Amino acid sequence: MNATLLARFASELRAALRWHYLEEPRWFTPVLSLPFDRGRNHLVVVLETPGPFCFLREASPFGGATAPARFAAMKGARVEDVSVEGRVLRIDVISRRDDEKLNLRVALFGANGSATLFRGDDAMETAGRARRDGGVPAATARRRAESAEEPSPAPEGEDAPRTATPDVTSGRFALVAARRVASSTPRPAASAERTADGAVVLGTFNDARSACAHAGELILGEAQTLMLHRIARPARKKLDTLRRLSQNLESDLAGARAHADERREAEALAAYQTRIRAGADSAEIPDLYDPERTLRVTLDPSLPVHVQVEKRFRRATKLEKGVAHLARRYELVSRELPELETALTMLGDVNSFGDALKLYEVMRAKFGIALERTIPGPSASPRKAAREKTYRTFDLDPRWFVVVGRSNHENDEITFRVAAPTDWWFHAEGVAGSHVVLRPRGGTDAPPPQIIEQAASIAAHFSKARHSGLVPVIYTRRRYVRKFRGAEPGQVKCERETMVMVPPQLPVDK
Repeated sequence: MNATLLARFASELRAALRWHYLEEPRWFTPVLSLPFDRGRNHLVVVLETPGPFCFLREASPFGGATAPARFAAMKGARVEDVSVEGRVLRIDVISRRDDEKLNLRVALFGANGSATLFRGDDAMETAGRARRDGGVPAATARRRAESAEEPSPAPEGEDAPRTATPDVTSGRFALVAARRVASSTPRPAASAERTADGAVVLGTFNDARSACAHAGELILGEAQTLMLHRIARPARKKLDTLRRLSQNLESDLAGARAHADERREAEALAAYQTRIRAGADSAEIPDLYDPERTLRVTLDPSLPVHVQVEKRFRRATKLEKGVAHLARRYELVSRELPELETALTMLGDVNSFGDALKLYEVMRAKFGIALERTIPGPSASPRKAAREKTYRTFDLDPRWFVVVGRSNHENDEITFRVAAPTDWWFHAEGVAGSHVVLRPRGGTDAPPPQIIEQAASIAAHFSKARHSGLVPVIYTRRRYVRKFRGAEPGQVKCERETMVMVPPQLPVDK
């Protein structure tokens, strides 16, 4: 953000914000919102691309969506002062809880800004990309701003320029954007027409507050477009995956429904096995259910006939059991496909950043869609990377859902990186199986008995005991699950567990 524009904006922000009490700040990449005046006004800071930039607006940038809370210590705090050092906006507050002096320093320079809450010189919490300089490059920013605004000295032998740098620190000015709206520069209104090629005049303004508000809405629109892109790409990938899965399930289901023919051949082969020559590669035998029909059965010459009979019976039994499971999966996928296609068409109807955030919340809860990272930078921490990954999930009701691991490594991820200590952990007792984590959409109270039974049934279904009638499943709070020394991926030890006996099955959509 331009240093001159920020200095004028900070002066006007001080008059608007000083002595007001702050509401709970909210943060959703790349937007930080600081509500004040009982939520009637918001200081909006776009920290990452397409920012950094800050401005004031009346309505919340998140609309009716619920963005995660940040900087809890600032909730209810009274603003004492607003100042600027170079391109670092500083907001000094006194917390309501213990009258402690805190200050929020918002670095608005470089490709990505950051907001850091300080207690004295100790950083408490940061939103945006953490800077190596701690977000306090005041001296550097001041030198850059001064050098950018001072005219270059004339070469030897030449007269110094007769005209000084135009003063835009007060009075009416034009806001000119050369490449990015976030880097817009204030120019004298009279010279606004003489802009460089490619530069765009955003408008002429009497004060920095209205200028920043105008540019800020444009930047918020860019943030909305970026979020839609970050939603659409993984959603389309998931849609392609569901389409392929639907085709594969349809093919597998057609093969599994042939279990009746497999059993028919096995029974006929068992009845007439004494008539079949050893080492034969095929045989023609009567159909037990239709004497006028003859079955031609392909055989393995290297195996005895009775062994082949047993294998055919086992395969027929496996196919019979698989039909119900494949049909259930095919039904779920067939239902999810049009819903995801409908959600993708809704992307074109989004009109604000808040609408984009609401759509993301729905798609994350229903389809497990995670925002795609588009800003280059250092790799995310393992815990953050795990939370951005898409896992197998099942909705049990509007409040409760489960996350299911699909491998030993994924079991460790969802248990120790995705799940919160207050979440509930399930596993089939005494057999190998998936880790299942039961999570609420808000709150930490215990789930009702029917939700526990549904989660336990899912854990039983994704275990080696899935073909049993009833399966013992243990569950406990995630805080009581831990790795032990020498444990392989997926191996854990739990305490304070409770056991339930449930049938292995997936939840039925209501």
